[in-house]
Amino acid sequence: MPISSVSQSRSLWRSPLLGLGLLVLLAFGLACYHYVTGNDQTFPLLPVPQLKPVPLVLHQVQVGLAALPMRVNGYLITQTYDMAGPYVRPEAAAALLVLVAIALAYALAAISTLARPAFVAGMAFVIFLLMSFNADLLGIFDAQKQYFLMLALLALGVPAYTFHAFWTDVPLWQRILLFAGLLAGLSALLFLRSDYPANTTALHLASYATTSGAIAVGLLVLWVAFENIHGLLWFNTQAENASSRFGLLPFLLASGLYLGILLMYYLNDGELLILPGVHLDPYVLLLPAMVIGWFGLQRRATSYGEWLPYAPGARYNYLTFCVLALGFVGYAFATANDPLLTAGRDFVALAFLTCGGAFLLYILINFAQLIRQRLRVYRVVYNPRRFPLYVVYLLGIAGIVAVQARNNFFLRDQVQAGYFNNLGDLTRLQSEQQPTVDALALLAERYYAESDVLDRFNHKASLGRAALYHFRAQRQNEINALRRALSRRPSEKISLRLASLYNEPNDFFDRLQVLRQGLKSAPKSAALANDMAQLYTRSTITDSVEFYLHRAEALAPENPVIRANRIAFLVQQQQLAEAQKLTEETKSPDSQPVIQSNALLLAQLTGKLAPKVKVLASDQDLTLPEFSRLYHDALRRAVAHDTTLLPALTKLVKRQGNSAYFDQLTFLVALTQQYGDRPVTAQATLLPLTTGNSPGVAYYQHLQGLWLLEEGANASAAARFTEAATNGYADAHLPRAYALALSNQPDSARVAAVRATRIPDASQAQAARQLVQVLQLRYPTDFGQATDSVRAQYIVLRGAELPPSEQLSAPKAIRAAPARQVAMLAQARRALVSNQLADVQAVIEEFAPQATTKSPQTSEWNILRGNLLVRGKQLAALQQFARTAYFEPLHQPYRLYYRAVAAELSNNPTQAAQLYQQLANQAPYVEEGVLAAANFYAHRRDFAAAYDVLLRSLEYNADSPQLLKGYALAAIPAGLTEYAEASLEKLRSLLSPLEYATFRSQYDARRAAQAAATAPWN
Repeated sequence: MPISSVSQSRSLWRSPLLGLGLLVLLAFGLACYHYVTGNDQTFPLLPVPQLKPVPLVLHQVQVGLAALPMRVNGYLITQTYDMAGPYVRPEAAAALLVLVAIALAYALAAISTLARPAFVAGMAFVIFLLMSFNADLLGIFDAQKQYFLMLALLALGVPAYTFHAFWTDVPLWQRILLFAGLLAGLSALLFLRSDYPANTTALHLASYATTSGAIAVGLLVLWVAFENIHGLLWFNTQAENASSRFGLLPFLLASGLYLGILLMYYLNDGELLILPGVHLDPYVLLLPAMVIGWFGLQRRATSYGEWLPYAPGARYNYLTFCVLALGFVGYAFATANDPLLTAGRDFVALAFLTCGGAFLLYILINFAQLIRQRLRVYRVVYNPRRFPLYVVYLLGIAGIVAVQARNNFFLRDQVQAGYFNNLGDLTRLQSEQQPTVDALALLAERYYAESDVLDRFNHKASLGRAALYHFRAQRQNEINALRRALSRRPSEKISLRLASLYNEPNDFFDRLQVLRQGLKSAPKSAALANDMAQLYTRSTITDSVEFYLHRAEALAPENPVIRANRIAFLVQQQQLAEAQKLTEETKSPDSQPVIQSNALLLAQLTGKLAPKVKVLASDQDLTLPEFSRLYHDALRRAVAHDTTLLPALTKLVKRQGNSAYFDQLTFLVALTQQYGDRPVTAQATLLPLTTGNSPGVAYYQHLQGLWLLEEGANASAAARFTEAATNGYADAHLPRAYALALSNQPDSARVAAVRATRIPDASQAQAARQLVQVLQLRYPTDFGQATDSVRAQYIVLRGAELPPSEQLSAPKAIRAAPARQVAMLAQARRALVSNQLADVQAVIEEFAPQATTKSPQTSEWNILRGNLLVRGKQLAALQQFARTAYFEPLHQPYRLYYRAVAAELSNNPTQAAQLYQQLANQAPYVEEGVLAAANFYAHRRDFAAAYDVLLRSLEYNADSPQLLKGYALAAIPAGLTEYAEASLEKLRSLLSPLEYATFRSQYDARRAAQAAATAPWN
């Protein structure tokens, strides 16, 4: 191959040519990058997550032996694929403009050194390139006048002519710096004065320069069209020893194979399989031709030296054209402009075939005998004796013109189609930036339509129109555009995009048809197989889901989307063990939130240890997979009394970008607060979700009721359950029946329980029938024949109805130890209210676990122990108990209550007041503590403080009869009896007539005494 000597090479690259060479390498690197990534960045294939609700029992509220489930929705994530875009690429346009500007600086400097004819020809191309940008349309000075073009021509043309005609001795590097500075100034003026943003300006310039870029590519391709044959000649004849050189036959065979491949590519309509899975791309042949053309440029000077000197003219202009061609080809790849890319491939193949064949004929006519003699023919290949070199171009170009004439110059139409595509992208971007200007959208649609007419196999135009319709939510027009594109040429991505649009329940068979056709044309597409599997999950045909999932896994075994879908399918089929095994085998980094979310959900379903996941930053907008992962992680942490996520959740719910998840994030904040010892804050947080009368509101009202029931605020819980049931939440009937029974309203409880037997949930209906049996049980007739569990539940719910003599003996008849212990605890509480302190003490000693044993049962018994010590005013024992006894997190406020009583008994009113205030603020559901606090303030004659404590407690536990009684009585000395009337009316509905009459007599007596005490003496 013709290679210059080492000394010449060194001197060559010490000149400004080094910078231009580096620019060529940069342009080549960008072209390769866009070749690999351009289609995926313009038409990215993105996984689209879908949430499928999975019922979870997050927690259970114990009522005796019954466990009332706290149901929440878990979210199983599955993913399908969808094609986004087409995206415009302003960064690629900016990179192209930088390459063009630097190349122009070198080109102008080199052109200014040429003789007059070459100078005129070079400047003509520069002028054409500058005109093609249509920069004046950006409104630099006047969009109707070409002032900026004239300024650019003067700013660049005058110095170029001055160097050419007058200052001929100025060094080349100084000329390059001057032109670079002028171009930088013109660029700055253009971008600063443009009426459009920088990205739109860059796209405008790159789009309008499409035609000039195509011409630059065409000129370079013609120049190097036979260089690959030249390279084969060099390879055959370059050896130092004649015996090591190849003769004529090997050269003919190699050249014939090369030209035969190009001919087969042309005859096969642009498709040629070289190796399994490897298709011929003529752009790959362009690279060696450019390299060979550069190394043979100096030797080729014998053919062009009369009108263009090798140095600096030919070598600088050759590299300049390489930069321009690589830049525009790279931009075509970056924008996935298929008409331009197809035109480039066809032209390269055709030019290399015709000119290469003519050059082979040229070599055979001039040098066949020398090749047979195994001489170094490559050295004299440009010194013909019989057949001049220009005839090669005449024959090659004639062949190109003949083929194009036969095809009605379709190549020209493809270039124009690519040009209209670029203009369509530019105008579509402007229409999206100005959505109210319909004219821009119509103009963009017109550009795409023109492109579609010029090249009917043009996917870019169809996808551009589909993007226009998508932006304006014109679903049917978008579907039509995509169907038209698929009818002309199959495409995996377009099939996926069209299938994603068929997302309505009635679209099942339309989507099925699109995916089937896509798989038929792209049988090795894992994405299409995955989407087919997900489509069948909507049906009952699980074997089809299994078939297509297996197919997708075989095509892409490490694909995280398919792996997550497999886990989701196993969970849906209740194959939890297999799902757990697959999850443990799957790597789930933080970059795969879908797999992590499904793994967290699976851990919740199986009760296994959940994987650790990254805590998200609180200043970000959540994606759907990130939300689902955070949701499951927050559920797990909340029931474990872990408040780590609370600050992040509080900030995330306030971000506008997370408004789609407002309800769920608010619920997570409230849940974390509830089980993080902040129940008052939790109820306040949940309040916006409980206002209204929709089914969604009903669920949160039911949740409020469960929390209140767990805290012992039975009457208030019953009110919440009533609201939830009224608003359509069927699961609220059963806990409502329990809450009513615990509130001593057995008749209402029976009605609610009977209604609960008719709900669709079979497990809930069965539990309701068991409750009906308990509520309808007659004592002692049916009690002795009932099972231990039924008798225990009867005592828990209706133990107050037992004869006084059997209050504590009836539970002892229960044989099963757990049931007996639950019944004894319920009756001991009632005995304590009746001041049977000795009997309660005996029950504790016989049935209660040790006060320091860590268990939920111990915590319940310790409340009874503490209340017994409070009633007995046992100061020392109470102090010791408050320090050492075990309480569950929900019952921790009772420790505060006992410390407050101890401080009061030890004559430390300051500490007692502080602790009582803390208790009233943190745990208003601890009725004993709130009433003790009110009594404490009343004894100190701070009636306003007593009233405020009860008022705040009623804001939380509004239907508590004990608190309502205390509030009504506290209002008398506070002088606020008018506010007590509402409480009295509420008490009328909560108490039996006898109980209400008794309390009303007490209230009236207190009020009369207060009136007498405050009446004037006269």
